[in-house]
Amino acid sequence: MCDYSITMRYIRNIASIVAVVVVALISIGCNNDTDTVLTSQQTGIERYLTGSHQPRLIVEDEIGNSLDEYPQFYTRWGQNIYRYISTYYDEGREDKPEVRNGSTIEIIYTAYLFKNGAPTVTDMYATNDAESLETLIAAGLDAEYEWSTEPMRIKIGSSQILKGLETALKGCREGDSVEIYLTYEAAYGKHYLGEVPSKSAVVWFIDIVSVE
Repeated sequence: MCDYSITMRYIRNIASIVAVVVVALISIGCNNDTDTVLTSQQTGIERYLTGSHQPRLIVEDEIGNSLDEYPQFYTRWGQNIYRYISTYYDEGREDKPEVRNGSTIEIIYTAYLFKNGAPTVTDMYATNDAESLETLIAAGLDAEYEWSTEPMRIKIGSSQILKGLETALKGCREGDSVEIYLTYEAAYGKHYLGEVPSKSAVVWFIDIVSVE
């Protein structure tokens, strides 16, 4: 039976990650050289989104070929950034403020390592979501450890977050629920960061609370 206990060392590493994210994660240069890990991550993300992901998605380019009235789709930038907006067809969405360069937004998020399938509590490495924290506590997190559940406030274009996240957030709107999948090239590169290993693909689940 798997042991889901989470040590204080692990928690402090997660907290350090959140702090780095808020200030200005890492400046990572893109490398055009492909390798086995990168190719595997690209394939794994696309297979998941078009296969076992619920709902099953199509790439945005194929919307015109879909017979569905409201086709569920993902958008991609190259082969390193993938975005799914679950609220895309919500009534009144188009009237809400849009995330653009220079926008100040507030988000609630949970970040996971992506391992070619639906993420689990053991894949979680950062969050400010109250429900996610409750899940961590149930899995063994020290409930006395102080976590912020305040929305993260960031300005698009000011390098406060990963560039891959920033790219995918543009075009979203206030109230959107978004999934953003990043290969290691669009995430933390070859660097280790707390409990995030070198060359890790990640997925962020984000609720956009406000857009200014």
